[in-house]
Formats: sequence, structure tokens, C-alpha cells
Amino acid sequence: MNGTLGGTNSDFVPVLGLSKAQGEELLEKLEAGETLTVTVAVEGAEVSESTSHNVIATKKPDKEKDSGQIVIVGAHHDSVEGAPGANDDASGTATTLELARVLSDIPNDTELRFITFGAEENGLLGSYAYVDTLTEDEIGRTVGMFQLDMVGSRDAGKLTMFTVDGKANIVTDLGSGVGARLSEKVNYGKEGRSDHVPFSEVGVPAALFIHSPTEPWYHTPEDTIDKISKAKLQEVAEIVGAAVYLIAHEDTPPVKKTKAGPKKGFFNQFESSQQETE
Repeated sequence: MNGTLGGTNSDFVPVLGLSKAQGEELLEKLEAGETLTVTVAVEGAEVSESTSHNVIATKKPDKEKDSGQIVIVGAHHDSVEGAPGANDDASGTATTLELARVLSDIPNDTELRFITFGAEENGLLGSYAYVDTLTEDEIGRTVGMFQLDMVGSRDAGKLTMFTVDGKANIVTDLGSGVGARLSEKVNYGKEGRSDHVPFSEVGVPAALFIHSPTEPWYHTPEDTIDKISKAKLQEVAEIVGAAVYLIAHEDTPPVKKTKAGPKKGFFNQFESSQQETE
């Protein structure tokens, strides 16, 4: 059993998890008219403090062409206890590092921040801590947050973009548009549970990139590197990288985060620059 209840909250009643067989045994006795008193003994538990880290790389814009905007690409570098975490989320961390390398030399008028968050599995602690450090000005200038979580499993479903409210934003529109040009259109839906949530809660357009449905060994010891698909990693890196490029390159117009969808001409300019590069 591996349940997720979130952080401590005094507004909720205590919760205990037990197996289906144990629950059926108790139910059978209750239905037989027995009065039950149950005692729970907790063994091996401890309360302790640990230190986690966020790792942040920033690429500043050209001062002469600074649009004042910020784009964030993120992933979490922690895993659940007992799981190697090859897909969840070494795949997202590796893709974030590769995008930082690939985009390090582009002439950009937009500040790029590549962040790997700690303690995501403990309740998005790293991303909440990071968002708490942002000023109102930084929040207002951040036009998109791309979260890469579980983007490499060969046994998971199709690439999907999830927003907290299930509505499109500049991140999903660019991801869908680029995806349609590079491989196939990427659909979006409604889902929280990853590091895009704290950004969305303060008004930053954000989306989670993940393959859905997830693989059968999600959060298990079977999440190992032999099950990673290089093709899936490549697809995600190309889609997210191109989307970030469209926002950040100095030859593309600034985006408006209050308006879903890229400005007219974004994709034409991207295709032109791709042809020049080739």
C-alpha cells in the first residue's frame, strides 16, 4: 500500500490505512453484531528534521534586448523511499539539465530559470519554498512554468499536459502547437500533484508534462533505468525546448500571460529559424 494524504492539517481527522482483507474482516464482525474495540500500535516511526535543496541555474537575458519576462523549466530530483526513481523523476531532472545545456547559447531576451526541486514527494515542499522567495514583481514577470515529471517510461501512456484548473494557458498552447509540428498534438487535462501547483496558485501559467496513464511500477522498486525510453525523453525535450525557445529567443515577440495562446507568427518564426539552423 502506498497512499498519499498530503501534509499535516489539523482540520482533518486522523487517517489509518489497512489492507482490503483486514477491512473485510472487521466489516464481517460488525455485520455479525459484534462491538469492536481496535488498538493500533505504531512501530518504527520517528519524527525528525531533514534538509532538502533546490538547484537553480539562471540564464540572464541580453541587457539591450531584455523583455523583462521570465520562463521556468522544472523537475523534482527526489524519489519515494524504496524506489530508485529512474522515471520519477530522474527522467525529468535529466531532461531539465539537457534543456539547460541546449538553450545555454541562444540569444535570449527572456530570463531562463532551470530548477530541480527537492522534497516534492513530501508535499511539494521544494517548489512551495521556492515560490515563497519570489517577489510580486518576479511573479508578475513569469510568463510560463514547464514542469517535467515522469517523462521517460517506456510503459506509460501518451505525453499529456496537465494544468491545475484544467484550462489552457500559454504553456499548454505552445506545447500543443509545437507538438503538432514535431510529432503529434499533445492533449491537456486537469491534475495537480506536482511542482507546477505552487506556481499556478500565485497566478503563473504552469503545466505538468507527463505520460498518462502512468506505468504499472510507479512508486515501486521496479522504477529502474532499464525501463526508460530514449525516444520519449527526446520527444519531451524537443517539444518543451522548442516552446521555451519561442518565448525566450530575442527574435520572437513577448507573450502575454493573461491571454492563452501564442501570438500570431510564433510558429512561422520558429520554423524559419529551424530551416536556417539546418
